[in-house]
Amino acid sequence: MSCFKVLYSIVVLAWGVLACHLQADELLRLTQDGRLKRDPIYVDQGNAIIYGVDETTDRIRLMRMELKTGNVTPFHAEASRSELEIAFSPDGRYYAVVENTGNLTLKLVIRDTQEGRTAEIKCQGRGGFRSPVFSPDGTRVVYSHPEKGSQQLFSVNVEGQDRQTLTESRGIDNWPSFSPDGKTIVFASSRDGNFEIYAKHADQKTPVRLTDSPTQDIRPVLSPDGQQIAFTSTRNGNHEIYVMKLDGTDVRQVTNHPERDDYPSWHPQGNQLLFVSERGGRFDLYACDLATLAK
Repeated sequence: MSCFKVLYSIVVLAWGVLACHLQADELLRLTQDGRLKRDPIYVDQGNAIIYGVDETTDRIRLMRMELKTGNVTPFHAEASRSELEIAFSPDGRYYAVVENTGNLTLKLVIRDTQEGRTAEIKCQGRGGFRSPVFSPDGTRVVYSHPEKGSQQLFSVNVEGQDRQTLTESRGIDNWPSFSPDGKTIVFASSRDGNFEIYAKHADQKTPVRLTDSPTQDIRPVLSPDGQQIAFTSTRNGNHEIYVMKLDGTDVRQVTNHPERDDYPSWHPQGNQLLFVSERGGRFDLYACDLATLAK
């Protein structure tokens, strides 16, 4: 079932956005428990989902859902502290995850599931690592980390070594996402005051600004073919999900709901978006088909 009507009205909004109005019965609802959720991603060629659930006020647990059966199990049953923002290498051998070490401090953990090795990168002081993502060749992990009064993007190899600085600004740079060829990273940054989406190309030193909204544009995620970016924006008054082309043009509103829609993630085939939606104060996972999104 498509998440858009066959016959739908297109309204031109401010900032040149095309809005396709979503209907509740056109969404695929994946969870029913209503607990606070975050950071869902497809794994195993789109046959399963891993996401974070707030089990208590101070712990986030990663859960895995098999889409064929709907069976949900803890991803890491032995975890005693919060784990969040998991990412996998393209071949599935490695995964990177942010772990809470206590006292509001987060460390980055990179695990080699083949050899059983673990690399840990700890943060000095409070705060810590955020939003890890693997390069398309699986050799490096890019992440966001606070230093010297700002928060920038860095990368390390899968052993947690050879750190390289990728961005430099006076603001916060977060939520990196790679193009399939590894030549472009899109991310959100507050360097110009509010969060906007930028692209850093390998052949350019200065990132290119893609959005220009008076509110917040966050959590950009590149599509598997590298042609589109899904992101969350508050430009219409609350958190909604949008899609635009890689160059920042043709911005289209995907969700239209009075409560929060957030944490977009692409299906490996690029035909669906997975996201967290708040409905009646309850938070669940939904998926929608983008096949009929107007070009």
